[in-house]
Amino acid sequence: MIDIHSHILPGVDDGPEDLESALALARAAVADGTDIMVATPHVLNGLDINRNMQLLADYNRFKRKLNKEVPGLKLILGSEIYFRPKLADLSFLEVATVGGAEKYMLVEFPLNDIPRGYDRELRNLVNSGITPIIAHPERNALIMRKPAMIGQLIDIGALIQLNTGSLTGSFGRQTRMLAQNLLKRGWVHVIASDAHSANHRGPGLVSAVYAAEEVVGAVNARRLVQDNPEMIVEGVPWPKKESLMFSFGGV
Repeated sequence: MIDIHSHILPGVDDGPEDLESALALARAAVADGTDIMVATPHVLNGLDINRNMQLLADYNRFKRKLNKEVPGLKLILGSEIYFRPKLADLSFLEVATVGGAEKYMLVEFPLNDIPRGYDRELRNLVNSGITPIIAHPERNALIMRKPAMIGQLIDIGALIQLNTGSLTGSFGRQTRMLAQNLLKRGWVHVIASDAHSANHRGPGLVSAVYAAEEVVGAVNARRLVQDNPEMIVEGVPWPKKESLMFSFGGV
């Protein structure tokens, strides 16, 4: 399985505090069936060349250790960028997009709202050739009240990423019900862990796939942790005519 959203890099955000904790998370991910993990450290206060170079150095240092200690996990660098104006202007920085390929950018909205101008900024990103991936929108308070906004995000050209914990109940009943609703509508492209440690908010892809299977079946659930994220990490442009989703009608 492929996990496109994690906070595995040690000491850079609210993920593992040290190297051993990060390696423990890596081992837990492999034990859970993850082959490829994208390190997506938070970018909360802007991204510039200095921040980009620091994250690259942190990634390369950890990857060298990871390759020796946990060779079963392939690590790729990206970031989770807090929504801001002119997202497209960041695309030349290696950490701004998954694998530095300038094809996919993981974007996080505030948990309590969606900023004004989000549609314009996301369209600008799409028009620049980058597909935005919206991180865990099922946890957003506004979307909980107005889930149809997910359809608007998809119409713009964004992909939707659900958290494993949303499907397994870690974020509460309301979030779980919304996650199931989005699956039924065919409004989910990827399931990812958003892992922060081996134990607290750990990998959990297997449990999430089982939960998704109950809603959309085994084939569709597996697509969300294998086929679709594979396109993302390989930098394959998302098909415009084929959605790679599924639909069971309105809910």
